[in-house]
Amino acid sequence: MKKLLAIIGLCLGTIAANAQSISMSDLTNLATINMTDANYFLTSGKPFKQDYTETLNGFALRHYIGTTPASKCETIMMGDGIKTSTDLVLHVVTYTSTNTKYLLELIGQAKSAELKENFQGVDQFNNIYIFDNFLYTVHVYIKTDNSEGTIKVEQKYYVE
Repeated sequence: MKKLLAIIGLCLGTIAANAQSISMSDLTNLATINMTDANYFLTSGKPFKQDYTETLNGFALRHYIGTTPASKCETIMMGDGIKTSTDLVLHVVTYTSTNTKYLLELIGQAKSAELKENFQGVDQFNNIYIFDNFLYTVHVYIKTDNSEGTIKVEQKYYVE
């Protein structure tokens, strides 16, 4: 009987446990791969589906939403970028969540990864964190009322 109760408790604990569906390394990697591979990664390997596509400033932006109860609060926008003078496009990935716990976990991952924290501050609307390394700049904005937050990963231009 004790084993049965332990198994039921573990099952319920697993069901109740929530975790973000994507890691900081996933977000930075999404900024470097092509749209076909990124679409496959999000829709086959992660609990996201493509919601819609829009064209803005010459870029086809793909919007993804979470498909599981834990990921319903998460969205990802891909396809945005910064055009350089050499016609190279530096990719930008934007992750948004209404669960600030997920954002704080991603900030912790950024701090433990090879991303250096360059700025931490607050303005009228957001708590702001900026991280970077030689490949990426990561901007984190968490609303001061903790209602939602956004992480924006920008690929940097570098010469090998």
